[in-house]
Amino acid sequence: MTELRNDVMRRAEATPWMTAVRLGGESATYGELAESVSSYETVMSRNGMSSEAAIYAALLHSLPSLAKVSDPAKQGAMIDQVLAWLGRNLPFSGGSLRAVG
Repeated sequence: MTELRNDVMRRAEATPWMTAVRLGGESATYGELAESVSSYETVMSRNGMSSEAAIYAALLHSLPSLAKVSDPAKQGAMIDQVLAWLGRNLPFSGGSLRAVG
C-alpha cells in the first residue's frame, strides 16, 4: 500500500491534472487524490489510525459514489478494483499475509 501511495504522490507531482481513475460518471485526478491522501494522513495520524486508512478515505472522498454503495461486500469489491487499477503499473510485492498454524 505504501508503494501505491508513493506512486500516486509521484504522479500527482508530475501530472496533477491527469485522470487517475474513473468510476461511473465520476473521475479523480492524481492531484485530487494526492491532496486528499495528504489531508487524511494527518487526520489518521492524529487519531492513531494507519496511514493506509488514508488511501481508503481519500478514495471515498474523491469518488463519492463509492460511499453511497450500501452493500459492504460490493463496496469493498469496488474499492479493490479501484486500488488494482491505480496499482496496475506497480510490480507485485507478494503482499505481507502469512499463514498462522
